[in-house]
This record gives sequence, C-alpha cells and structure tokens, in this order.
Amino acid sequence: MKTVYFCDSTGKINGCATANTPEDEPYAEMGAAPGETIAWVDGPPIGGNVQATHYFLDGVLTERPEMPCTANRLTAAWCNPGGEITADKLVTISGIPAGSVLTLGDQTFEVDDGEAEIDGYSGTVKITCWPYLDAEVVV
Repeated sequence: MKTVYFCDSTGKINGCATANTPEDEPYAEMGAAPGETIAWVDGPPIGGNVQATHYFLDGVLTERPEMPCTANRLTAAWCNPGGEITADKLVTISGIPAGSVLTLGDQTFEVDDGEAEIDGYSGTVKITCWPYLDAEVVV
C-alpha cells in the first residue's frame, strides 16, 4: 500500500489518498487540487491528525517542530495614592520566530523581532508561524 499526500508550496498537508496496488496510483493522484504538489510514502497514512502534526520538508514527511518561545512573567507591586497595594503584571514572550502572528482576543499582531511584551491583557495569547506547532501562553 502507498499513500499520496497533497501539499501546498510550504509542505502543509491538505489531504491524502491511498493506493492498494500500482494500478490504483493514478486514481489516487487525481485527488490533487490545482496547484497542489503530491508526495508518495510507502505504507498506509500515519495515524492521528497528520495534517496538524506533520508536513513535508524537502520531500520527506516530517513532524512539525514545537514553537521555540518562552514566557517570563514580572509582577511589580507598589502603593498607589490611596495607600492600597497594586500589582502590575508584564509578560515577555521571547524566542518568537520572525513572521509569527500573535492573537490576543480579537486582535492580531505580527512579530518580526523575536519578542513581544504583553501588558494590560488577561487571557490566552495564541502564537502561530508555519511550520511550527501553534503555541498558547496564558497571561
């Protein structure tokens, strides 16, 4: 058995089909959409959600790498004019690959310098950049 994967120009897998015999291979290839490339792999499709966990790098089925970023939290406390203690939280996310998109609620930002400082936001920050696996940081 062989599996043909349909990919876009970045190696992102859009789908797959199988061929049980060599005669089936041309029919499996017909599933490719215009502009898609195809890559053949011996054996059945890999289990799980291959489209979310793998891609093709130089024609080789490869696991997507984890996002190489880390988050550091800094909390500063001081007394405000009323004498109450106030805390301010600042989260710095570093190691973000260039071209990554950060999503905070309904807002998106592109990061090109490898770092993002999050201040005044509470919730989940989603970081996406192909081919890395998506990352989430709770602030």
